[in-house]
Amino acid sequence: MQVTSYYHRTNPDEAGYSLGNLAEIWGPCFDAAGVRSVAEVGAERGRLTQELLRWASESGARVTAIEPEPLDDLLELLDEYPSLKLIEETSHEALADMPIPDAVVLDGDHNYYTLSEELRLLAERSEEGRIPFLVFHDVGWPLARRDQYAAPDRIPAEHRHEYGPDVKLVPGNSGVAERGLPFEWAALREGGPRNGVFTAIEDFMGVHEGLRLAIIPLFFGCGLMWPEDQPWADEVAEIVAPWDRNHVLELAEKARVIQLVQRHSREQEIDERFEAAGRLEEAVSRVVNSSAFVASEWLSRLRRRGQPAFSREELRRLLDESESQR
Repeated sequence: MQVTSYYHRTNPDEAGYSLGNLAEIWGPCFDAAGVRSVAEVGAERGRLTQELLRWASESGARVTAIEPEPLDDLLELLDEYPSLKLIEETSHEALADMPIPDAVVLDGDHNYYTLSEELRLLAERSEEGRIPFLVFHDVGWPLARRDQYAAPDRIPAEHRHEYGPDVKLVPGNSGVAERGLPFEWAALREGGPRNGVFTAIEDFMGVHEGLRLAIIPLFFGCGLMWPEDQPWADEVAEIVAPWDRNHVLELAEKARVIQLVQRHSREQEIDERFEAAGRLEEAVSRVVNSSAFVASEWLSRLRRRGQPAFSREELRRLLDESESQR
């Protein structure tokens, strides 16, 4: 089957952090599945929300964004798209009360506990237990097998792995690195039971039969899940077949991630050097303005007949030049 649908993006996410970059894949899948309502968990600033709304403008589908702390960009979409419904609750609160839509994008808090609870609610509350069409983000490195916590306090202590602030991650390192891809809060170790997005998906599929999962190995990994007994299941499978676990895409994503990590690492090294230079300048400034330095300069003038080996004016000039070059 040749897919002719095209979803134009005027504001592409060049860093690859949004599932909006894969609209050419999930859009035709939604069309094939006859999706008339979709909920996005974890809308944040609304990059994917905007793509969903553009798709819905042609299909007539209803879009709901679930985001407990929406940013200004998302709130502005409410004016541009009056049909958009925003639920300012956590995913667990929202999914426990709202009608379950035809499709759900799960791109919120990327940890085993949160995603497992979202999937449990969807399975329990779906009509006749029929799982909706599901779209997952971050099924690849680095969060496939490692928890990230947007708000650690929201995760029960018994479901949190040992975690740390300002964690830096590098491919091939199951721990944490000095420099790398930054996360505000993340598990200190990769792998093991009940750790990571993909682990939660695997465990869910282990107790729910008749589900099919496709993996698009781009932009940190996109997962598409649907019930195999639906009349549109084969058509969706045909749409995603060229992309599903495609080895060339895996290699491209690996190269992209390495470049992204290297860029962040260079930026972090530059920041560290600036901070170190600032601390040195501050220390030198304290010395220059100290009474001991004034006395040393005075003695140097006496010994060198008015021409000291060092002076506050010269050091201040050097400090000013250094500051202007930063």
